[in-house]
Amino acid sequence: MALSSNNDNNKIMPLKHLHHKLVFYVLCSALFIATIAISLSFMNEFNRSKERTVITLNQLMDTVEKTAAIAAYSRDKVIAQDVIEGLLRNDIIYQASISSEQQLLASKSKQTPSEFPQQYTRSLYSPFAQQQLIGQLSISPNKQFSVMEARYAAFSSAASSLLLIFSTTAILLILVRSYISTPLLNISDTVHSVQVGEKTRIPILSKHRDNELGRLIDDINDLLKRQEIKYKQESILRKSVQHMEQQLRHIFDSSSAGLFLLNNKGQLISHNSTFLRVLHCKKQPDLTFTDSVFANSFIKEESEFKLMLRNALQSGELQAQDFSIRHNQDSTVWVHCLLSKVADHTGEERIEGVIFDVSKRVSNEQATKHQAEHDSLTGLLLRQAIREHFESYLIGDAEAEVSVFVLDLDGFKQANDTYGHDVGDNVLVQTAKRLIACVRTDDLVCRLGGDEFLVIVFNNNDQIALNIAKNMVLNIQKPMVINDDLTVQVGVSIGIAISPEHGQDFDILVKAADAAMYEVKHQGKNGYGIRVSATQINVKLF
Repeated sequence: MALSSNNDNNKIMPLKHLHHKLVFYVLCSALFIATIAISLSFMNEFNRSKERTVITLNQLMDTVEKTAAIAAYSRDKVIAQDVIEGLLRNDIIYQASISSEQQLLASKSKQTPSEFPQQYTRSLYSPFAQQQLIGQLSISPNKQFSVMEARYAAFSSAASSLLLIFSTTAILLILVRSYISTPLLNISDTVHSVQVGEKTRIPILSKHRDNELGRLIDDINDLLKRQEIKYKQESILRKSVQHMEQQLRHIFDSSSAGLFLLNNKGQLISHNSTFLRVLHCKKQPDLTFTDSVFANSFIKEESEFKLMLRNALQSGELQAQDFSIRHNQDSTVWVHCLLSKVADHTGEERIEGVIFDVSKRVSNEQATKHQAEHDSLTGLLLRQAIREHFESYLIGDAEAEVSVFVLDLDGFKQANDTYGHDVGDNVLVQTAKRLIACVRTDDLVCRLGGDEFLVIVFNNNDQIALNIAKNMVLNIQKPMVINDDLTVQVGVSIGIAISPEHGQDFDILVKAADAAMYEVKHQGKNGYGIRVSATQINVKLF
């Protein structure tokens, strides 16, 4: 049962009372039945009037038959005329005539026009010889009289019926209004005025305590009581839910993690305030990211994030990965992102996301990795790191031509012993820079240890490798300025091995280049050498 609100109570609602409708329908039904009854009554009375007319006509003819017979027998027109006059004094007679066998003795009709479809005749016999036919008595009834008589009887019946109908209807109106409509109106007004949470009840009607209205009032009061209890419970529950929502909203907004929701196309639906802080976005009144594609707006590794999103939707399992964000100009900011698939109340797939700022952790990991993979003095890659790069390159193209150079400085030990380790370290640093300048950015330069270096040049051939080796010899033998008072000059011996000609394994190529380098040292140092056969190494000295 719905209880009225204040706005409902203020509305003026036109009422159509039940007793008015009931009386209207009863009256219409009674009038319809009365019309049929009056019509049937008129027809019945008209037929009865006709029957009474026939009887009356026969009785009148019986009365004047002997006198008419005498008039016909004696052919006395005066007697015949008296008989006719006597018959016409009766309202039921319209026309009458007496005739003998030879002539019409008397005939007369009333001046009022009338139809007489029927004519009743009586044969006249001689008063002295009863078998002798001497004339005929004819009478026509007055049809208007019959109709008027029938109409009067029908109208009398109709008046009685209408009086009965209207009397019954009035009594019914009073009874329905008193015992049904008025109590129902009181119940309706009370229920209509009840507001949510009120303790209003419908008063018990003593006259209707034991009938249907009494039971209806009891049921409505019981329903109002239950609704009141239910409303109080819902009010308590609503306050509890509101408090819980406030707590959840506080947790949502104050969380140290950025929380967000995406649709299955990767568009941002909602997020908490921490989300923008983690992404280093300043919140502005006119700035909104709703409906924007999350990867396009924030993530540098866009294709990787879209792949992660697709995996989360397809597998339904939690996906996690680190990404760098776009909007920070000062330094690289890294976030750790978690994605999991959920379904909303309509069954549509959604993606819940959590992001944490892991810039410090990633920076430490990168520093640790860099320290593990690079030489602390020269900043060059170490042997294991350059091996991994080499093997990764060959996985993509096993037949690619790759040149491996093993270098050893000539005269370094003498300079290091003469001028000290600081000068020696300076020589190694300058050597590393000169080697980097001799190759492309995609090529690799590594310090194997001491004064030994390893260079790997990708996608080249024998002639290019020899040119690079020549360039490295010429650059490294140039004097190195240590300070204003000291200049040091060293040379370099270079061994070259080329994949796949000399092998494809990293250690085999390094070993082949190392053997070529020692052959250069054996023949006089400061040059390069490359194996051209199993027993021959070509050496070029400078």
